[in-house]
Parts: sequence; C-alpha cells; structure tokens
Amino acid sequence: MTCKSGVLTALVFFSLHAVHAQSPARMQNVKDTSVMSRDTSVLKQLQKPALNLKEVKIRKAKPLIEKKTDRIVFNAESSIAGTGADVLELIGKIPGLRVVNDMISIVGKGSVNVMVNDRLVQLSGDDLASYLKSIPSDQVSKVEIIANPPAKYDAQGNNGLLNIVLKKAVNDGLQGSVNFDYSLASYSTVAAGGNLNYRKDKLSLYTNFNLRKGYIAPKELTDVFYPGQTWSSLNQYRNFRTVPSGQLGLDYQLSKNTLVGASYNGGNTRFHSDENIRTTIMNSKFQKLDSTLVSDANAKIRSGFNAVNLFLKRVIDTSGKQVLINADWFKYHDDKERFFNNNTYLNDGSLADDSFAQYLSASQQHIDLYTLKADADLPYRFFRLSFGTKFSFIRNNSDVSFYKRLMEEYVSNQDQANVFDYTENTQALYINVNKTVKKWALQLGLRAEYTQTKGLSSDEDQTDRNWYLQLFPTAFLTYRLNELNTFALSYDRRINRPMYKKLNPFRWYSNQYAYAEGNPFLKPSYSNNLELSHTYAAVLTSSVSFGYTNSGYSDVNFTDGQSNIQVLKPVNFVTGYNYQFSNSISLNPVAWLQSNSQLNLFYNLSNSSLTETSASLKGIGAYFSTSNQFYFNQDKMLSGEIGFWYQSGGIDGLQKLESQYNLDVGLRKLVLNKQLQFAAGLTDVLKSNKYRYTSLVNQIEQSYTNYYDSRKLRISIRYNFGNDRAKATARKPGNDEEIRRNN
Repeated sequence: MTCKSGVLTALVFFSLHAVHAQSPARMQNVKDTSVMSRDTSVLKQLQKPALNLKEVKIRKAKPLIEKKTDRIVFNAESSIAGTGADVLELIGKIPGLRVVNDMISIVGKGSVNVMVNDRLVQLSGDDLASYLKSIPSDQVSKVEIIANPPAKYDAQGNNGLLNIVLKKAVNDGLQGSVNFDYSLASYSTVAAGGNLNYRKDKLSLYTNFNLRKGYIAPKELTDVFYPGQTWSSLNQYRNFRTVPSGQLGLDYQLSKNTLVGASYNGGNTRFHSDENIRTTIMNSKFQKLDSTLVSDANAKIRSGFNAVNLFLKRVIDTSGKQVLINADWFKYHDDKERFFNNNTYLNDGSLADDSFAQYLSASQQHIDLYTLKADADLPYRFFRLSFGTKFSFIRNNSDVSFYKRLMEEYVSNQDQANVFDYTENTQALYINVNKTVKKWALQLGLRAEYTQTKGLSSDEDQTDRNWYLQLFPTAFLTYRLNELNTFALSYDRRINRPMYKKLNPFRWYSNQYAYAEGNPFLKPSYSNNLELSHTYAAVLTSSVSFGYTNSGYSDVNFTDGQSNIQVLKPVNFVTGYNYQFSNSISLNPVAWLQSNSQLNLFYNLSNSSLTETSASLKGIGAYFSTSNQFYFNQDKMLSGEIGFWYQSGGIDGLQKLESQYNLDVGLRKLVLNKQLQFAAGLTDVLKSNKYRYTSLVNQIEQSYTNYYDSRKLRISIRYNFGNDRAKATARKPGNDEEIRRNN
C-alpha cells in the first residue's frame, strides 16, 4: 500500500465514523466504496438536511429571591403580588423589609437608605414616599438589599443600602409599554403611564411618563398617661395625592470604547389632607370625662424635583479597564401650609369660653445639590483594583412661619418664625482591591469623607459649623469549600447623616398642645457592622450579624406633666447594639411551585443619654415570612402568589413594639404571547397590619396604634409592544448619596 493510499484510507474511515457519530441516519446519504491496495478515489455525497432551524428563544424565569456574596436580590419581574403597585408598595412585599407610614426599614435593625440605579436618593418622609410612589413597580427590574456595601458606595446609611434597579432595555428598533392600575382601599386610586425605548445604530433614546392620583384614609390613635389625666387622641384623616413624573434620556456611542449620555428626571406632587383630631381627657382618679379637644385641619403641600445627569464611560482596553465620570444636578422645592382650629368642650358638652382659635403654619424649602463623581475599574492578572472620588455641594434654605387668626386676617407670631440656611460640602476618596486565590476571595476597601457643614438659624441668631474627616473601612472574605458550601465574612463602618427634614426647625401642629419640629443642630451617627454567613447549594443561607451604633438619633415625644405640652423632636441620644440570626431557604419542590421563606431572630439593646427617658431598653424579637408562587399551567401563563409575614414584639430604639402580621394574595394572567398582562391582588387581607408601640418619657407612658389603610384591592393591565430581543444597557449616574436626605 502506498503512502497516498494509506492516507486516503484513513480519511475515508474518519469521515464515515464522524458522520455516523453525528447522526446514524446520515449514513444512508453516504455511498459505499471499496478500499483498494492501490491509489483509491473516494466519492462522498452529503445531502442538505431537510430541516431548517429558525431562531430559538430560551427564556428562563429568574427566581424571586437570589442570595449573592454581598447582597440579596429581589427580582421584581417575578413578583405577582407586586404587579400594578408602586415602588414603595413593592418594597413592603420584600421579605425582611418593612414599610410603616411610608418609612422603609430592615426587620430587627432599623431604617435603611434608598438608591435608584446606584444613586442614593436624598429625599425623606413624604417627599421620598411621593417619589417612590411615582414609579410603577412594572418599571423595576430588581431590588438589591446591600447590608454591608463595598467602599465604592457612599458611607451614608447605618443599616446598609436598598438599591432599586429600573429597567432600561434599549433594543434595536422600538420597544415600549403602557399600563393602567386601579386600587381600592377606603377610597380609590388610579394610575396610568408608559415607557418608550428606541435604538438605532449608535443612538439610544428612552422616555417614560406616569401619573398616580387618589386617596387613602389612615388612622392614628395615641394615649398619653399623665399623672392625673389620660389624653386619648384619635386622628382620622384623608390624604389626596396627585403625582405626575417623567424621564427622558439618551446614550450615544462616540466610538468603540466611548459612551456618553444625558438624562432628565422630573416630578411634581400636589398633596392635601383633611383631618379630624379628637382628644378626650379623662380624670385618672375618678375615670370621668374632664374635657374634649376637637381640631379640624387641612394641609396643602406642593413639591417638585428636577434632576439632570451627564456621564461619560471610557473603556481603556480589552481586559475590562474602564473609567466612568458622572456630573449631576438635583433641585428640590416644597411649599407647605397647614390650617387648623381648636375647640375645647367641657364634660357636659358645652363649648368652653374663648376656646375657639384658628392657626396657620407655613414653610418653604429649596434644595440645590451638585455632584461630580469619577470611578476607575482596573482588572489585572493577579488582582482587581478600583478607586474613585466624589465632590458634592448642597444648599438647603427653608423659611417657616406661624400665624394666628384675629378677626378676619392671620397675624404672624414672630416668636415662631424662622429662616434656616444649611450648607453641606463633602469630598470623598476610596480605593478597593479584590484578590482571588483558589477557594479564597478577599476584598478590602477604604473610603475617606471630609465634610463641612454650616447651619444658620435666624431664630437662634447663631451659626453652627462642623468640619469632620472620617474613615470608613470595608472587608469581605469568602471561602468556597466545595460546589455546595460557601462561607463569607464581612465588616464595614458607616455614617448616618440626618435627613434635611430632621434639620428643619419648622413646627407642624396637631393642636395647641402638640407639635413636631426639626433640630438644626442634629449630628450624624456612626455604626460598625459584622456578619458571618453560610450558603448551601444556593438554597439555604444562614447568617449571624452584629451591629453597634453610637450617637444615634431618633424622634422623642417630650411630654410635660405640668403644661401638657408635647413636642416631637429628633435628638442624638442612643447607643445601640443589635444581634441577629437569620435563615432563608428557597425551594422549587415541583414544577408548579416556587417557595421562599425566611426566619430571623434578633436581640436589641439600647442605652440612652437622656434623663427624660429610660436608661436602657432590651428585648428579643422574631420575624417569619413566606412567599409562594403557583403556576396553574405548563407554560406559566396563569399564576398566583400567597405571601405572609409575622413579626413578634421587640424594641426599636427606646420603643417597645407589639406583634403584627400580614397576608397578601395575587393572581396574574398572560395572553398574546405574554405581551398583554392582567393582574389582581389583595393586600393585608386580614386588616392586621397595624403598627403598635409604647414609649416612656419623663415617666409618662405613651401608647400608639396606627393603621395606614393598607388593605387594598388592586387590578392592573399592562401591554408590551415592539422588539422583545433586549440588549440591556447599564450605567450608574453619580449623585449617589445626597438625594436621600432631602426634605
């Protein structure tokens, strides 16, 4: 056999074997030939397969909850009960998070700061609530709970950060959606909106507009046990809110490695409330009615914000090195007015002489915020390095006034008028290093923030200045024992600067005996947090954590047993210790059921430096939640959800909390190849989500029972149109910290 014959023989054998291995049926298309001892010619004819494969789309639904190294991810797109809600309602359905009177907190720990697309929102109270309520949950991709944020994030927020990631799927061609929602609690609320995305060559455009309008009717019951009297106040009010908001943005690919963009966000809130506050005063000794205070009030708030972002992203090389620069401007304003009157009735029902009075309290506030932020991410062969800087400049100006009506006009009370001017400038630097060695991963970071504040109050006729440089270290250590078991240890130090609302000395009167005001000399608090966790097969996660907070601040209702005056005011007075053990488990036992459950046990100890309060308070608490999604057909076009949580009694600062629980149900139907969605849900089915707590100030016990009209029926319709082959574009604008503390 010649060399040529041997080679050809081998090629024939290899070709026949390969075809046979790919598909036995194809052997029928290969003509049989003989292998000769001399030069051999081979005739091989392969026929074109009759089957033409078209594009195949594989869509795998994300689990509702994912546990990652430094955060817990709630995939909002997979939530049924949250469909058709606003973002604030959606957050309240996330296991481990609570929303009480529009305030967001982590169970067993306390309040948490909020980011949207990695930008810390500097709003608080009603303003933060209005902003989050203006964003439909259908626009949210996921919500990240970052308990111990790395150094690249601002150090603001003692209990970590909550990052709301909005959808921004800018596709080839046109894509968009429209939605309509109707909900009914004590009163109805309607919402409508839509978004539109367009991508062509190097240009991407995106926009959305939303409008929400409706009422809720909360109730607040307060009992104050004075030595000789018991004051019981019932505040029944109806809040009406109209919230239009919108966004417009563009990205442009200047070159292969350079992306630039700009965006605008804006919104306005028109809020008014009608209140009826009835306070009965009982004689403690004889248990007889002494008198009754009746106050009718209405409040008007007109607020709005404008936010502009400019960014540049430059990729340095193919290894992933890049630089991101953000410039942001944020402007916020509000104008508040509250009219109220007071009547005092004697125990026989007659009107007390000269008891009728009418008042007006008013406030205007303007906030301007400028930030410049630069971040560099540099991956190398043996480690990953990131560093950056940020400059922020904030000015907050507020003008408060108080009037009493005499005859036919309101006369100013100069003793209760004030102009407050506050500025805060911060310069920050950070560096972060990541290193992986076999089964070990280490991340070390250090952030330095130098802050200068100046508060000028015309009422106090003095200026309060502060300069402080603080260092905030972070550390993460991960050990992957095997494919099933991963251990992680993390530490960080953080700061909690007061929200602007807490600094504003504006007084908000409930009646002539009770009002709330800010504290312009409130200082930031600091915390140290340590957590050890274990994850098994991405199914079971267990963790133990410890948190220490010093110079903590909270609202204290200062009560005077002689004058019966009640003043609610924030002050620095708490040193807190938090210990927590947490278990969460995600199960998919059958194809039609996905279940996520969580159990937290926590112990809190709070020490007070105020002589008016208890010296210390401690307590053990527990929290359990379960969220279960059911699929009623194989293609998951019809699905349902049942969510339940229970929280035992415990403590929060120097308040004793009572137990409460909540049950939600939801149903969703998809049609037209999942382009059209119908959803219905009922929240707080048992009307059991009532916030109850007690506190002790000046040896006077205070008891609170508040219900915020949380039982609600919601119906939602959403239609998606356009190209559905998304090519997501992600970027992170830069005024991360400052928008959160606004108001």
